[in-house]
Amino acid sequence: MKTFETDAIVLSTRDYGESDRLVTFHSAGFGRLRGIAKGARRSRKRFANVFEPCSLVRVECRERNSFIWIEACKLVEPYLPMRADIEKWAYAALFSEIILEMVPEGESHLAPFLLHKETLDRLERDKDPQNVLVLALLRFQFLMGYMPALDGCVICRRRFETANKWFWQAAEGKLVCEDHFCPNTSYIAMDTGTLALIHYLRKIPLEKTWRLRMRREMKAPLLMGLLDWFCCNTRKEIQSIKVLEQILPSCGFAWPVNRKDSAR
Repeated sequence: MKTFETDAIVLSTRDYGESDRLVTFHSAGFGRLRGIAKGARRSRKRFANVFEPCSLVRVECRERNSFIWIEACKLVEPYLPMRADIEKWAYAALFSEIILEMVPEGESHLAPFLLHKETLDRLERDKDPQNVLVLALLRFQFLMGYMPALDGCVICRRRFETANKWFWQAAEGKLVCEDHFCPNTSYIAMDTGTLALIHYLRKIPLEKTWRLRMRREMKAPLLMGLLDWFCCNTRKEIQSIKVLEQILPSCGFAWPVNRKDSAR
């Protein structure tokens, strides 16, 4: 019988059996982690208010017969101000949903956990939460090894520094120049400055990531392109998108006009 403790972010929770809960975490030490909280639905003291999605907790677990039992869970940070802002909460839920689908279970990889925690911290404090989410998604792709080089046209090999107009087919991971652009595809029109910023994002420490600012007109197209990539590569819909579609127009968000629906 093995016991362990780890910091973790709650990803999802659902009823299990007659009185238990099955909770999925993004943990610092074990990647995606699923555990059963025995009697959690009956006890009002033992697990009170600790399994809310996007909460940072300290969880104590016991591993027995290939099952993980949650022995104790302490709330570290509930991010209450973020929950009071519907736009920030929607972005946090979206990023956590992608983490839930793409972080391997039981594999220790500290960098994505630190990114997840920092993203929640920044969403709570930053005045431009959409910028935070775009930077977080880009950096997450770097960390997980999914982000293509984006250093030039995949057809003619022209370097990105030599032209100002580029088209990123995010779902397919292709960057093409104006000469090889096909308008009948889902794409993001990008300039050299945005590509240079993305390259710079690969190199800098996490704490400096949030100093970067995407141009206003680039944030929405980049966000939707990254979400299309996720849907295409996982063959799953992002449920949080339905919330975004309802609330973001009131927050000044407009869907990119060049976005195709083939990925969804």
